Amino acid sequence: MASWITVTPRLEQGLKIANQVDNSKFRLLINRICQALQSNVNPKIFSEEEEEKLLVSLDLKKDDLVCLLDAIISIYKQAVCNIIKPQLMESTLKDTFKIDDDKVQVFLNAWLTYGKSIIDHFRQMSIFPVQVKDIDWCLNIQAASSTIKKDVRPMALVQLNLTEEEDSKLTVEFNKKELINLYQNLEKMQSQLDSFK
Repeated sequence: MASWITVTPRLEQGLKIANQVDNSKFRLLINRICQALQSNVNPKIFSEEEEEKLLVSLDLKKDDLVCLLDAIISIYKQAVCNIIKPQLMESTLKDTFKIDDDKVQVFLNAWLTYGKSIIDHFRQMSIFPVQVKDIDWCLNIQAASSTIKKDVRPMALVQLNLTEEEDSKLTVEFNKKELINLYQNLEKMQSQLDSFK
């Protein structure tokens, strides 16, 4: 069993469907998927209209098409995560999945053509969908209250402006001890990042 890919019944089913597809159409499908993987920010590679055309062109049912597309995308994404060599991909597809030689060559040619750019694209992507794009802060000092006089409690408010479809903000309140702890953890992270340079 190959260590670079997770073998699931759905993946095996998708590759059985791949063996039934015409080689020239399969080559076009693989190339389109690889082109999308090297530049696509949208996780959905084909529009609804394109999927309808694929159903007719490949003579597949909707569930079979989805299974086929998921299998192909899964193979390339796992290949990217493990940065596998073409020879390992070839042996895995032949030995583990029993894919036709013609289909294996289509997978390999696409990997040789697009593999480096797909890997580069995935390296630039963050694994976290939400990221901090800006930070605002302010210092609040409560000098006294109606119950306690001369009770000075400084509180820092840190507002994280996040990247999402809609701009969202996360506001966190820190007392002095919590703020020092945060600062020390950020210093540790910075020193670890600096050690990689």
